[in-house]
Amino acid sequence: GGPAGLTAAIYLGRAGVETKVYDPAVPGGMVFMVHQIENYPGFPDGISGRELAAKMEAQAKRFGAEIVQVGVKKVYREDKEFKLDLTDHQELMARAVVIATGSNPRSLGIPGEQELLGRGVSYCATCDGNFFRNEDVAVIGGGDSAVQEALYLSQICKTVYLVHRRDQLRAKKILEQRAADRENLRFQLNSLPQEIIGKDQVEGLKIMDKDRGKEQILKVTGVFIYVGMKPETDPVKGLVELNPDGFIKALENTRTSVPGIFAVGDVRGKPTRQVASAVADGCNAALAIEEYFLEYR
Repeated sequence: GGPAGLTAAIYLGRAGVETKVYDPAVPGGMVFMVHQIENYPGFPDGISGRELAAKMEAQAKRFGAEIVQVGVKKVYREDKEFKLDLTDHQELMARAVVIATGSNPRSLGIPGEQELLGRGVSYCATCDGNFFRNEDVAVIGGGDSAVQEALYLSQICKTVYLVHRRDQLRAKKILEQRAADRENLRFQLNSLPQEIIGKDQVEGLKIMDKDRGKEQILKVTGVFIYVGMKPETDPVKGLVELNPDGFIKALENTRTSVPGIFAVGDVRGKPTRQVASAVADGCNAALAIEEYFLEYR
């Protein structure tokens, strides 16, 4: 039900393919939670995630796609078709399946994280960084994603604290060097996040020096968390091939290791996780499905 799945439904419905979109939540996926999207083409003044999701849902329905507020527990291969075991105890047969279940950021599990989500706590600097222009922020994590997003934030924020629990970053050396060269990017290594502080908005991040046990509070208005992503692959685990990080291995045309199953959006192993790239996946999947139907009549 996110941008990738709804785009696939739009294209398939328009092509006259009977299409059902299964999602136990409100259509829109993670986008539904984004306050303002400013980098999606066609909306120069930006658009809320909720409004964009509603427009995509309406467009899919206009072309005949059926939105079903039910989840899919498991997908089974039966000859050239697939059986879907649904959460309402029903079953469905399908000629092709698009897996658009997305992924969720791994949480730290510290006080204030969930309470201040969307009010200074974010898992996407590209999405929300502009709201913290000329302010002090913290990025938690030490991998490539954390350092890349810290570099991005350092261009628009006053000070960026890069907080990592080890004494060395895990990111590529070239990224680490770029970060070290930024005067307003400060490393906080060997530091464990303890609490995100604030009442209605983020006001600070409490960290503890892992070696000395000393605590300090970084006065920041934004906390960006990058401690990994967890792809939602349960429906097809054991059926399609996954990469070492647990994401579905799929070609650029979204075809997986199983003919007839296609992976789109954040559940697919790829470097970019944006609304625009999810929409591209949805389009590619629909076209690939039409080709697949010609191959397996």
